Amino acid sequence: MSALPSSRLSRLARQYARAGDIPAGEAFQQAFRRYLKANRESLLDITVAAASAQISLDDGPEDVDPLLLKAIHDTNPSLTETNLFALYGDVLQGAVNTAKGKYFEYLVVDRLNQGHQVGPLLLEPGQQAALAESMTKPGWDLRIEDEHGAVVEYLQLKATDSVSYIRSALERYPDVQILATDEVADSGLVLDSGITDQELRAQVEMGVDAVDVSLSESFLDYFHPLLPLAAMALYEGRRLWVGQQSMDGFKLALARRSQRIVVTQTIGAAVYALDGGLLSFPAAIAGGLVFDRTINQAALAASYESHQAKLLALRLLQQERVLSKELS
Repeated sequence: MSALPSSRLSRLARQYARAGDIPAGEAFQQAFRRYLKANRESLLDITVAAASAQISLDDGPEDVDPLLLKAIHDTNPSLTETNLFALYGDVLQGAVNTAKGKYFEYLVVDRLNQGHQVGPLLLEPGQQAALAESMTKPGWDLRIEDEHGAVVEYLQLKATDSVSYIRSALERYPDVQILATDEVADSGLVLDSGITDQELRAQVEMGVDAVDVSLSESFLDYFHPLLPLAAMALYEGRRLWVGQQSMDGFKLALARRSQRIVVTQTIGAAVYALDGGLLSFPAAIAGGLVFDRTINQAALAASYESHQAKLLALRLLQQERVLSKELS
């Protein structure tokens, strides 16, 4: 072996290298192979249980569009990011849906000011787009200013798929053009932004999915023990079928290996649910090995106590016989 993974293994290698006439390192390799053979079942169960987990690398709350988070906060001022992420289901869905229109406004302004064209709109050099300071500003949502701060144009921004809503807005403010989502562009009443209401809804839903994940849901995303359990049961059932083990041995193997698999995945799922990500895989393996070692040590201690009790009983029986002979 060219390199040993730890100082402990190095000490073991030196210890075995001094044993007898076996070449340096070979005794250690032989011992390691014996370990693998003796613990093959355990290592297989732990590795399969850890590898069968489904690790999701989808976007988390930190990957949600900051403009979407800003829209949620501005339209729901009582919410902060901390308690937003603590919301569940319909409550969070409602909070995000109320922000869809504001998210559209932020997208339009951001793209225009970055020099991108939004529908027919493209800012000239020196121009800047800005939103109304008040969300209840009557008549317009966006203004375009020149380099001197003079207003070039006012616009209404509407994220909707309802033509009747557009007509109602134009009846109230007929002199202010509307830049709207694509679904109502065919009405001929608006400027087409090239952004669809469906697209906005999809992005909002992605944001909801990213932030609306409870600890239990993350745990269940990882925890999938059925496949390794089924594979193990088929293997042990085959051994029973061909006569390689008894029914009692089959039951004992199922109990022992099932416990090992479930514990391994439980540890990995717990780490994953706590935002451990890919660390959940080595954590599951390490946890499975520690659990297996603990179980083996407990079994060894129980066996030792049992044999000690038998030896003590034999010793007492022997003394009793000696005393009986002396008395007779």
